[in-house]
Amino acid sequence: MAQTENPGQTQLGGGQSPYLSFCQERFYEEDDGLIRCNWAVNFNYACFVSYPSNKVIQLGSKITEPEVVGECDSGEKVIKIMHY
Repeated sequence: MAQTENPGQTQLGGGQSPYLSFCQERFYEEDDGLIRCNWAVNFNYACFVSYPSNKVIQLGSKITEPEVVGECDSGEKVIKIMHY
């Protein structure tokens, strides 16, 4: 039985898609090759997560530097980064 490859299945760069994550600027910390923050999936949710999460991101997977994208009603600045 012959095996064939489907050219539509080719994935470059290991097949990982970049992620967009948001958090409050005051919680953002890079240390020991890790990035910690109160990670959220969108801007609005980042305003309601009032403590750092257990999720960490490898510093080497960061694509963009933190960018301030707005402020919560409380005045806290929210940042976003792109990462793998």
